[in-house]
Amino acid sequence: MAYADYYERTLYNGILASQDPDTGMATYFQGERPGYMKLYHTPENSFWCCTGTGMENHVKYRDSIYFHDDRSIYVNLFIPSTVHWIEQGAVLTQTTAFPETPSTTLSWTLKQPTALTLKLRHPRWSPTAVVLVNGNEVLRSNTAGHYIELARVWRDGDRVELRLAMHLGIDRAPAAPDIVALTYGPLVLAGALGREHLEPGSDLVVNERKYGDYNDAAFAPPTLAGNPETLPQTIRATAKPLEFTIPAADQQPLRLVPYYRIAHERYATYWKLGSNDNQPV
Repeated sequence: MAYADYYERTLYNGILASQDPDTGMATYFQGERPGYMKLYHTPENSFWCCTGTGMENHVKYRDSIYFHDDRSIYVNLFIPSTVHWIEQGAVLTQTTAFPETPSTTLSWTLKQPTALTLKLRHPRWSPTAVVLVNGNEVLRSNTAGHYIELARVWRDGDRVELRLAMHLGIDRAPAAPDIVALTYGPLVLAGALGREHLEPGSDLVVNERKYGDYNDAAFAPPTLAGNPETLPQTIRATAKPLEFTIPAADQQPLRLVPYYRIAHERYATYWKLGSNDNQPV
């Protein structure tokens, strides 16, 4: 479970966040200074180490979704997919909009009724989990960080729904407790800081060693203030999926989106908290 939780966080906040959704180009590394933008390699004129050794990451999204032993199949990740379990004559299809919705549905295609154990990951970021089989609730889990086991005779067309709960929270830097990242479930939320002084295409670069030069335009990023434990309570959801706002230290609304959605604009993922009159740190 610890490996699966780590894998999921790295998948969304590291690997998926490293690719330009418009050009397919990838980052060398992702600077975390507030107000920086991601820089991507060019199609033909730059060949960074992460261009070569990291390019396979983006064809591995199907990796480790499922594992199995003789009679059990483990569901580790919530990604639309189909797995063919040839030895059991079984096909398991997963349908989900995760992470936009914290749920997934799995459907069996079987040649004949078969006794198997379905092991569903109850991730640590979800305090509760509810499982339904063919529309009927069969169990609830309040113990995050383990696999929920469903051992039964499955029949063709059986459907299993797993409902989880995503909450806003913080992660602290181990050596600097006043520096925090804002999270939603397994996702890191980044402040989307716009494109001021950024020319279109200026983030496709040849020389990654000049990272600071590309990000040297004068820019004063917003800051956050307050008690880190209560900071998530000030975050508000918008009408758009996985989009939020939080008051900055100057009380202006700051837009938050999953870090993997950040491209072609400035951002901030780590916040050094100050204090204000109402919310002392």
